[in-house]
Amino acid sequence: MKSIILLLCITVFVVAEETYDTSSDNINLDEVLGNERLITSYSKCLINQGPCTPEVKKLKDVLPEVLETRCAKCSEKQKQKGKQLVNEIKNKNPEIWKQLVAYYDPQGKYEEAFQDFLKS
Repeated sequence: MKSIILLLCITVFVVAEETYDTSSDNINLDEVLGNERLITSYSKCLINQGPCTPEVKKLKDVLPEVLETRCAKCSEKQKQKGKQLVNEIKNKNPEIWKQLVAYYDPQGKYEEAFQDFLKS
């Protein structure tokens, strides 16, 4: 019996470690996207040109891995919000989008995978 409980505990721990922190999943993304000051501030944080809030710092810390793994550890909600965020930034703030791409993917090695992610 102890072996089964231990195995279940280990399984829960491993599964929990396979996804990113979901504590920021309930952020009102429409509110953020409707505020140019926040978009500018957050984008400056992401490219090391300004201070970071704790929430954006968390994103900044995992963003290289997210790009490299095609968001493999993202929850469905994180994937949905990520797609919404990217599409809004690309369409409404193309200069900010260019800065982010230049910073995180200067050689374009994630472009094809990223487009596949957006289509999924």
